[in-house]
Amino acid sequence: MITKEEMKQVLRQAEGLRAVVIGDVMMDKYVYGTVERISPEAPVPIVNLHHTDIKAGGAANVAMNLAAWGCRTALIGLVGNDDHATTLTSILDQKNIQHGWIVSQNRPTTVKTRVVASSHHLLRIDEESSAYLKGDEEKTAEEKIRSYLLQFDPQLVIIEDYNKGLLTPKIIAAILEYCQAHQVYLAVDPKEKNFFAYRSANLFKPNLREASEARHQSLVVEDLDEVAKEWQKDQSIETVAITLGSQGVYLQDHLGGHHVKPDRAIDVVDVCGAGDAVICALALGLSSGLGLEKSGALGNLAGAYVCSHSGVVAVNVEEIYQWI
Repeated sequence: MITKEEMKQVLRQAEGLRAVVIGDVMMDKYVYGTVERISPEAPVPIVNLHHTDIKAGGAANVAMNLAAWGCRTALIGLVGNDDHATTLTSILDQKNIQHGWIVSQNRPTTVKTRVVASSHHLLRIDEESSAYLKGDEEKTAEEKIRSYLLQFDPQLVIIEDYNKGLLTPKIIAAILEYCQAHQVYLAVDPKEKNFFAYRSANLFKPNLREASEARHQSLVVEDLDEVAKEWQKDQSIETVAITLGSQGVYLQDHLGGHHVKPDRAIDVVDVCGAGDAVICALALGLSSGLGLEKSGALGNLAGAYVCSHSGVVAVNVEEIYQWI
């Protein structure tokens, strides 16, 4: 269990900390309505529209979480030359989050539209291209990322990989090279295609499903000590964190491993964005010297807060503080 004084320590560390998020940005659109009848044209529900919410998603939601902790935050992401990118920019500007967009003329900004009626998720529509950058576009993106990192001079970098096209092996290598050369704390939320490309990360945070896919077996908590040790050795990773949903998080560093279970029971409303909140809390806790178990407890609180709200939301630090 984390104490209020320990959380204050993390907040003091976060205040003014220069943090950059690099990864796959998205816009999450929620269409809310009610269903009163089935369409006469096909056996599908007719949704009477009530309202629409638009939120920053993916790597952009990670940036929103860091800003909520008080970090001086910037975001580097791939967008299209379209109105959705303009909307995302406006959302970030409202939270004083700087942005270094890599604009592609050949793809749209990723948008995920969810249709919700009476708390039931009926449908999701994805507008996106998952093709990886190549050729001149990849070279230009790599140069922009290097330049932006030198300009912003971060103390913390979080890579948010959704396999949506920005994080190619060459670009990943360039980010790792920068972080190692400048002694920047690097946290990574990986996906399957580049899972083992993040050597020497300070924090490596897959969820249990992603870890199972990488391991080619259905993992349970009892397997994670061996798995984490293997990844630490083979990938030179400082801390492995495997999130377990309602069961909390398994963390392991060079001193040993801990299964940190949640201290707080909640009614889960929506799990979207929970992983984004968790990696931010873990990175801030560990980089401020909080230790494995306390950082895990903080990560669990951040994830619980998000899961207790509908849709993608950033943490409310004041509310989490009152939970302690």
